This record gives sequence, structure tokens and C-alpha cells, in this order.
Amino acid sequence: MAEVVQYHLEQMVDELEDLEKRGLFSKAELKTIVKKRTKFEYALRRRRVNRAAFLQYIEYEINVDALRRQRKQRLSGTKRGEKTTLSDFSIMQRVISIFERALVKHPEDAMLWQQYVEYIKARRRMAPGIGDEEEGQGHSRLLSSVFARAITAHPYESQMWIKAAAHELDINANSSAARILLQRALRLIPDSHRLWIEYFRLEMLLVEKIKARRRVLGIDQPAVATELDTPSADENTEMEAADNNAFIDLPQLDEEENHKSNGLQLDTVEERFAEQALARLDRKVAAGTGNLSEEERATMDQQTNAYLQGAVAQVVYEQAIKAIPSSLEFRQELASVAALFSDTDRLREIILSSICSDFANDTTARAYLCSAHLASVSTTSPELVDGLQCAVGNFKTILTELDNPDMWTEYVRFLVQWRDACAGMVSLRAYFGTLIDRAVLQIGEQKDGRLNAELALICADNIQTRMKQQTADDSDSSEMRLLNWLADATQRFPDSADLWHRRLSLLLAVNADSAASVPINVANDSRLDGLFADQALAQVPASKKLWNLFLDWIEQRFSNGLISADQVQSRYFDAFARTTQQRSTLALSTDEGALPRLYELVAHLQIRYVDWAWSLPLHCKQLSSIGDIAHMALVEPDEEEAESNRTPENSAEKGSGNVDALRQAYHNVSRHALPTLMFYKKCLEREPELKNKILLYEMACRVDESNMKPWLSYLGFLNKIKELSQASTVYWRAVKAVGDSRQLEFETAYQGLLHKPSKAAQLF
Repeated sequence: MAEVVQYHLEQMVDELEDLEKRGLFSKAELKTIVKKRTKFEYALRRRRVNRAAFLQYIEYEINVDALRRQRKQRLSGTKRGEKTTLSDFSIMQRVISIFERALVKHPEDAMLWQQYVEYIKARRRMAPGIGDEEEGQGHSRLLSSVFARAITAHPYESQMWIKAAAHELDINANSSAARILLQRALRLIPDSHRLWIEYFRLEMLLVEKIKARRRVLGIDQPAVATELDTPSADENTEMEAADNNAFIDLPQLDEEENHKSNGLQLDTVEERFAEQALARLDRKVAAGTGNLSEEERATMDQQTNAYLQGAVAQVVYEQAIKAIPSSLEFRQELASVAALFSDTDRLREIILSSICSDFANDTTARAYLCSAHLASVSTTSPELVDGLQCAVGNFKTILTELDNPDMWTEYVRFLVQWRDACAGMVSLRAYFGTLIDRAVLQIGEQKDGRLNAELALICADNIQTRMKQQTADDSDSSEMRLLNWLADATQRFPDSADLWHRRLSLLLAVNADSAASVPINVANDSRLDGLFADQALAQVPASKKLWNLFLDWIEQRFSNGLISADQVQSRYFDAFARTTQQRSTLALSTDEGALPRLYELVAHLQIRYVDWAWSLPLHCKQLSSIGDIAHMALVEPDEEEAESNRTPENSAEKGSGNVDALRQAYHNVSRHALPTLMFYKKCLEREPELKNKILLYEMACRVDESNMKPWLSYLGFLNKIKELSQASTVYWRAVKAVGDSRQLEFETAYQGLLHKPSKAAQLF
């Protein structure tokens, strides 16, 4: 090991001497650099080296190189005409060498390959002032080599193929090689949306370039070409050589042999339309030296017209929808790409026709077709008004055929979107407002057949928007109309958290503004509690926004002295119970994110409970044990307790809190709920005494004994307070808990924690 490290250090001698000679680094700085490099080299010689060790070394070298360039730039004012020396490129070569060593160890790491590619690209953009062209070519060749090896190692990484094709097109100016790379990628990954889209974009871009070239050469004009339009023989030779040379020399992959029979006829694109042949014919016509027969001229015109009208892109589109036949979003994105280029009306019509035929009963597809012509129309275009009227007419026609909630939702969503987009146009905004009002009335006439939860929420938004534009008397009637609408909507769609949240938020606002006499359809406190607990939260117990709204209201009532602290605590534990009971239901759900969201909600509620207990007035009596207050009703507290709750001047000051209430809170949760790691983290942040912190760490480690983070945090805390004997005991417990498969990872993390004491203070 030492011999190899010494060898690498000896290779740096000339570079270090050059840095010192040029005055870029002092001797002390160079010694520090050598020490750091020695440490990194020894780290890379371990038996098992993870990716992070290589990346840390690379990051350090990049920072050193950035400092060198800054100092060189600062000194360049006094030393004119300074030549490029060894130190100008040695650090870059070392970084490349480290990347190569990393990829030998971890060839399976696709992210490492991408970081290597990005580094070479960045170096190519900031080549030294002398020899820019030569260094740029060197970087281009290196990048081509890296792409070939990366694709060989990861043939199913579509992003790698796309970057390689972009390199060929943008850097090497080799469109043929870019096309071939994407075709080979599609044979391996025929179901990749991104690959098809980029291939489609490539063909459209090449057509656009040929159109621009023909305009410059004046081929579309009757004027006679001049000598300036005629490329020389050398230029023709260079262009043909560039066309026939694929710079990324990618060998035949074993995976390609297994995918030859996938049914994709991509080679027909090359056979039917040869871009290079068309370009040479263009040059002949422009030069006036091509003696073309009538048959040759007719063939040229036919091929040119077909190619320039997007026939190649059409073939690509047809192959794409064969490979991915059932994705509407995929076809919409292809249509969006086509809209970016000129003279693509025919191609876009083909795409829209295929959507219409293949997704005839899909409401999203039908809605997209109604307004697809607006994709290329801006809000300042004179064609906007006619286009919008046409889209509205299309929607009305479709609604006579598909009179269902989904189609009405698409229609109203379209109206709302364009009303907001035309914010600065008063007449158009009023036009869309009128259409929305009419749609809401039509939906209200047949709620059973036209209304769904999303549409009910959009209609409620429209009623609320109209309320803001009315007088006080009219606003009151609209407010009652909105309440009635939301009450009916929550009855029809009781599992919609958004509808319940909108209804209850409005009720709370109306209840707060109402006088002593509350209208019968405006809930008082007891009715609100029933709406929350017995209806909304019973129907949607996993809604974070509903629990926050409910608990905000409960805490506000406590602050006003209307309920006691134990009654608030009772509601918190009711929240814990209801949410944790959902685990069995969500465990059977097909939504993979349902359980993580539930655990996040439980942790959020528990943290909120701790914060509330911490912020209780210092003079407030200690919280009761949860067993004594289960199912406590929301009754009025006695006068003495209510008065104590109202006293703001005795509240906890900033930076301090009610420690007794905090301790009772976490004891209650640990005994009568399922505490989470985030709950214990919040308690540890609040708890001031070391003895209780140790107790909290012990309980945190029991939540998930195989999780290394709480163990490492616990060990860091014990080492910080010099409890070394207890730290040793906890260490062996942790090693046993995390298991043999992760023992080495745990030991490495623990050693890193010991060498960096600042990490010891970080909680899990």
C-alpha cells in the first residue's frame, strides 16, 4: 500500500515545483496540499472503498484547481505572454485519473459515469487561453471514449444515450452518428418515452437546419446561384468525411443481439430519406453545374419535398406509437415538440388524428383535442379570440356527446385556466367569467350526472370569487349559497378532504364573525366539534390539512379560556389513535406512498403536540396522565382555570418553555401511542436535563433497532458528555442490533463520528 501511495506522490513533484516557481502557492500551502493528497491516497488503497471517498478527493482537487486559476488570473496583469506550463493541466489530468480509478472499482455506478461526463464537459468550456482548439479537440475525443465505455457498461440507461447523441450533434456536428446512436438505443429500450421524444426532436431539428441552409443558398428562389454559393472540392471532401465518421466508436453490444426482433423498423428512415444525398443535390443546383436529367430532377423534388414536409418525423412518430400505444401524455409531448418547428401543420394534424382515433372515449384526450390549436397561440396574438371561441364551441359539441362529470370538469378547468391567463384583458376575463357562471348553473341542474368532487371544488371557488365582487348584502346571500353548496358537496363526496377543508374553514370564519345569534346553517362550537370529529375526520382520517385545521381551532379555544389543557390533550390522543388505526387499511393499498405519508402525518401530529405542551403557560397545572382524560368532552372549564389560560403575560418566554408539561407529554405518548423518531428528536431538542435525554435516546433507539441513525446520535451524545463506559455498552448493543450485513458500514460511520466531533451534536 505504502509503495503505491509513494509512487502517486512522486508523480506530483514536477507540478508542485512549477506551482512554487510561478508564485501561485507558498511552501506551507504546498505542504498542506501534499498532506491532504497523502490522506486521500491512503483512503483509496483500502480494501473496500465507497464512491464517497473518490468524490471527496475529486472535490478537493477541483477546489485546488479553482484557487490556482484565480491566482493565475490575478497575477496575469504583471506577467504578460506567460506560457502554459505543467501545472495548468496536471490537476485536470489527476482528476481524470481519479475518476478512472473510481470507475474501475465501481463500473456499475451510473451516477459516477454521469459525473465524469459532466466534469469533462465543464473542462472543455474553460480550456486555457493557449491551445484552446487543441485542448477542446482532446476533450471531445476523451468524451467520446467515455460515452462509449459508459454505454457499454449501462446499455439500458436512456439518459446516457441521449447525452452521447447530443455530444455528436452539438460538438462533433455529426448528425448521422447522433441518429445512429438513438436508433441503437431504441432497439434496446423501445419503451423509453424520453428516447423517442429526443429522436423525434432530432429529425425535426435536422429538417429545420436544411430549410435554413436552402434559404441561405437561395435554392427556393429563381435567382441564379453565384460563386459564393458553390462549395469547393476541399469543403465537399470535409463535409462528406464528417458525415461518414461516427466519433463515438461504440462496439456491438451483446444486448443488441437479443433485441433485434423487437419489430421496430428504424432502418427504413435511413433507406427512404438520405439527408446527405439531399444536401449534395442542393449544392449541385445552387452551383448551377449539375447536369440533371428530368428523371433525376423529379426524384430529387419528390425526395426533397417529402423530407422537408416532415416525412422522416412522421415515420418516427408511427414507430413510436407502435412501441408505446397507450400513453396519451406521450403523444401530447410529441405534438408539443412538433409545434416548436415551422411548417409542421400537416404533421401535427396526423398526431391529433391518431389521438382522436385511438382515444375516442378518453375525456382527457377529447378535451386536449378541443384546445390543441391554442398551443401555438400567445395571449397577444390577433388569432387568440377566434381560437378561444373555436375551442369553446368544440367543448360544447363534445358535451352533447359525453355529458358526464369528467368532461364537465375538463371544460370548467379550461375556462378557469384561460380566465386566469387573460388577467389583463377585461373583456375576455368577463367573457370567461360568464361562461363559468353558466357552466355552474348547468351543473347544478343535474348534479347527479355532472358533478364530481374536483368540479364541486372548482364551482365553490367560482362562487367565492363572485362574492368578493359583490356588495355586502349580496355577499351575505352568496355566502349562504356557498355554505349550502359545500354542505351538499360533502354529503355527495364525503371522502374529499379538500371539500371538507373548504367547508369547515368557511364555517369557522363565519362563526368567528357572527353575533350572538348564529344562523341555523352556521355551526356553533359544539356542532363544529361534531362536524370535525364525527363526520370530516371520520371520513378522511389521514388528511393532514384537516387535522391541522381542527387542532388550530381547538388550541385557539384553549387560548381563549373556553376549554382546558387536558381537553386539548384528549383531542391530540384521539388524533394519534385515528391515524395509527389506518395502518392496516393502507397496508393493503396499491398506493406505495400511502404508508410513508401516514407515518409522516403521525410524526407531524406528535411534534405538534410536543410544541403545544412546551408553549403552555408556566403557571398552568401539569398535564394529567392520558388514562385519566380519555374521551373527555369539550365542556367549559371552571372560571379560575379559564382565567389562568387567558393570561398572556405568564406564557412561556422565547427560548424557554413548560418543562413539566413537556415531560408529561412525552411520557403520555410513549405509554399510550406509537412514538416516532421525529417525535423523540423534537423532545431531545426541548429537554434540558442530561438524565432525561439519555432516557429519550434509549426510547428512540427502540423505535427501529436496525436503524443506525439513532444509535450513532446516541453514541455521539454519550461521547460528548464523557460517558465513555456507557458509550462502550451502547456501542456493542448497536452492533448487535444493526446486524452483521451492516456492521462494517456502522463501524465506518462511528469512526467518522469520532474523528469529527461536530457531527456528534447532530440529531438523527
